Formats: sequence, C-alpha cells, structure tokens
Amino acid sequence: MVAKQPHFSPKQVAAALQASESSVKRWCDRGAIPTVRTVGGHRRITLEALQRFLMESEREIGIPELLGLPNNISRGQGTLIPGGDDPDQAAFREALARGDEAACEKIMQRLLASGSSRSEVVEWLVTDAMHGIGEAWDCNHLDTYQERRGGSICVRLVHRLREQLPPRSPGAPIAIGGTLRDDPYQLPTIMIELALMETGWDAFNLGSGLPANSLLNAAKEYKPKLVWLSISTFNDPDEFVDQVNLLAEGLGDETSLMVGGRALTDEIRPRLKYTGHCDSLRSLVQLSNMIRD
Repeated sequence: MVAKQPHFSPKQVAAALQASESSVKRWCDRGAIPTVRTVGGHRRITLEALQRFLMESEREIGIPELLGLPNNISRGQGTLIPGGDDPDQAAFREALARGDEAACEKIMQRLLASGSSRSEVVEWLVTDAMHGIGEAWDCNHLDTYQERRGGSICVRLVHRLREQLPPRSPGAPIAIGGTLRDDPYQLPTIMIELALMETGWDAFNLGSGLPANSLLNAAKEYKPKLVWLSISTFNDPDEFVDQVNLLAEGLGDETSLMVGGRALTDEIRPRLKYTGHCDSLRSLVQLSNMIRD
C-alpha cells in the first residue's frame, strides 16, 4: 500500500507551532506555506509543505506530537528526517527529501573542496540521509515517491563523483561485485565501486540481482583479486547462505570475497564463508588496501 502523506489544518499547525491560527492562515495565503484545498474549500497543509516552511523560516515546531511527528524536530537539525546532528548532514537530508538535487550536490562539492575524499563524503552524507529517509518513510512521514526519488538522486550524484575520477591505471588490481538475487538495491554497490576506484582499484559494479553462478562466470572473465557483495536484503536465509557459500567456494584462494550490508545480522554471518566483513565504506577501503598491497 502506498503511504499517504498526512495533511494538517491551519489550526493543527498553529497549535504545534504555538502560533495563532490567523498567522498560519496568513502565511498560507501569502504562499509561505503551500496549501491544497479540500472539496469544501478548506486549507490543508502537507508534510512536505510544512517541512519547507520550517527550513525557510527557521521556525521550530514546539509541540510536534500534536501532528504525530517525532519529538526530535528542530530547525537546526533535520526538521522531519532523523539522522546525524552535523549541519551538513541535516541540510543534505532535507534537500534530498524535497528533491533538491542541486542543493545536495553543492553540499557534496563543498566537502570535497575542504579535503574529504569522495568515499568519505558519500558515506557521511548519503548513508546518513538514506537511512533517515527510509525511517521517515517507514513511519509514513514521507511518501513513497519521495523515498524513491531520494534514492535516484543519490545514484546520479555518486555516478557524477565517479566520472570525476582519473582514468583507471594500467595494471591496477581488478575488483568486481554487485548484489545477489532478490536484492534490488543499486546504491550501496555503486558506492562501493566508487570507493574502490578512488583508492586505485580497477573496479566494476556488475549490478543488482545477480545469481551466484553469474558472478562466478564474471570472475572467470575478469580474474579479479577482489569480489564484493552488497547485502541489503534477501528472501530465504537458507538459499541466501547457499548462494554466498557457492560463490566463496567457486572463487578459490586467489580471490578475496568482501561482504557487507544491513542484512548481515549476527545470526546470519557465522553461516557464511568470506574473506572479510565490512560494516562501512571506511572499513572496506582499509581492508581492500591490505589486499591490494
């Protein structure tokens, strides 16, 4: 079922903001708070419209529970999207939630100019934002299209960061990877590709939803030193374990298998065969540097 974005009356918003209802109506009529109209002509304020107003006016919701919103809402942090307290993270989350790709890229470029690596910027901003947006979507604080739009924007942003890298060096060690069958998530695996390319690997993201046998066929063609698996979800735990172990056994001793992702719980990991487990891009870079050297 598609999550419906809540609609609030000016009276509800006024109570939550601890402002007068007439002030809220005036803001609506001036366009400061975009509104929709009911069949009867009454003003209604969407969650996204309220979010934009809070950011632009630097106001706070004094009593968010009156709107069924989280208690940690503030103007200085993400007004509706949970996540890290850093101002850049909060600004990136909010820009992503409202679909402002240019603002997201501007924040990224500013951090790059300050000396951060591409993988550091991606992990700091994108990972934080997508977790927060996913949580907001789960709680019906964002509509489905907003969550999907945020993911698509992040994919484009990471692709543009990859395009800024210098050409692959001749003789660089090869790494390939992707996600297994039943795992459609593209963003984590292209983030891994970016991180490895930035640190000197000849990395190739093979995409999402690949059977283990297909990855083994790719390994025969590429002859990689490293294979990665991004694991965000799986349907059948037993089948998933069989697929990972089939891949690990087929790669042999000359190729390292790196695994990571939110679906790798403490219960499932002991059943898997792999060379290294990475719980962040930072740890992936560190382990891959040890293998490469």
